[in-house]
Amino acid sequence: MTPVFQFRMVVDTPPTDAQTVALVALPDTPGVEVAPEEHVGVVWFDRSAPRLATAIVSATHDLERVGLRPIRVEPRDQVTIPEAAARLGRPAEWFRSWLTGTFAEPGAPSPVPMRPAGQERFFSWDDIESWTRERLDPDLPDGPPVLTAAALVLRLRRVGHGVDGLPELLGLIGIRP
Repeated sequence: MTPVFQFRMVVDTPPTDAQTVALVALPDTPGVEVAPEEHVGVVWFDRSAPRLATAIVSATHDLERVGLRPIRVEPRDQVTIPEAAARLGRPAEWFRSWLTGTFAEPGAPSPVPMRPAGQERFFSWDDIESWTRERLDPDLPDGPPVLTAAALVLRLRRVGHGVDGLPELLGLIGIRP
């Protein structure tokens, strides 16, 4: 089962109606939101990919194809058990049994105290990811460092063109242009 990564990408301008229609037609793109007070748009992704980095790169290319420039990537913080299971590439019922059912153990993440959405309760993604890495899968790939690195790369794409000495700076992290 291919994991589904959920994240949002902030774009530099609110999408036009035509861009919104094009984005909503993409597979794995559930929604577009405009933040007029910030003069930006936000595109929510549920992207199937083997790794989070791959999902972010493909979402970036999709945004650029419709004429939008991504400036930031952010996690979706609150997840249901099925969403968490999809991110981790596990069946929802298997994951549910660890969190609330047969195998529930002390120390497992608790639902976030908030209004329920239907029957599903929400959990903090950071809590679930940390607990899963500790208790169930120490080799869990792609954590928050991938989001941090992606955000830095998007920022560098935006500001790096005019930086004198950029090749030398990239050498600090082992990138040789």
